[in-house]
Amino acid sequence: MKRFSFLILMILTGFCSGQVFAQLAVLRDSGTGIPITTNPYREVKGSAYFQEFKQGVLELKDGRRVEGLQIALNGYEHTLEYKLEGNLFAYSPEKLKGFSFLNDMGEETKYTSEFTLPTLSKKRFLQVVEEGKYTLLLHSYKIMVDDVAATYGAQAAKAFQNQEDFFIAKDGVLYLVKNKSKDLEEVFGEDYNKAMSIQKSQKLNFKSLSDLAVLVRALNQ
Repeated sequence: MKRFSFLILMILTGFCSGQVFAQLAVLRDSGTGIPITTNPYREVKGSAYFQEFKQGVLELKDGRRVEGLQIALNGYEHTLEYKLEGNLFAYSPEKLKGFSFLNDMGEETKYTSEFTLPTLSKKRFLQVVEEGKYTLLLHSYKIMVDDVAATYGAQAAKAFQNQEDFFIAKDGVLYLVKNKSKDLEEVFGEDYNKAMSIQKSQKLNFKSLSDLAVLVRALNQ
């Protein structure tokens, strides 16, 4: 019995090692990303990450997927970082199609780098909140500001501050959501009156991501 258990353990170990080797081969083939050797923000209050490293999936530009890596989104550098064999690497939005992981509720959190932000003329990792005729996307990022809580008279200290913008994609075009009739009419087009009716009846606030999700979900039905 012990010998049988040992054989099973060896098979599983070999299988896991094979998986790691296969993942490493895929990453090396497509480029492992930029290696990160030091943390340049040790003196900055807060974290550049939006969450702790979680097991996730990378979707490469060629459509291949790499699973089981520890990943985290760096909101200040606008990169997706991952751990491999004790080392840390970073992918820019131009190098990945997207990534995903399970949140604390066990639900898939999906990001895409498909779109170029009209406000920046650059690609960013955007969280996919709702998909359909209208796709609601969240652009979460961090900026560095003076730490107002720093001790008076101390050397100027810095802190990370969270920022976010909401976008809606329609027919491959990305629109920044602004709480202005003219801008909303451009986004929703023929569905503008319907969108305004839903907003009014449910008292939705277009500055709220959850309220926007309710609206987009209703328009996609």
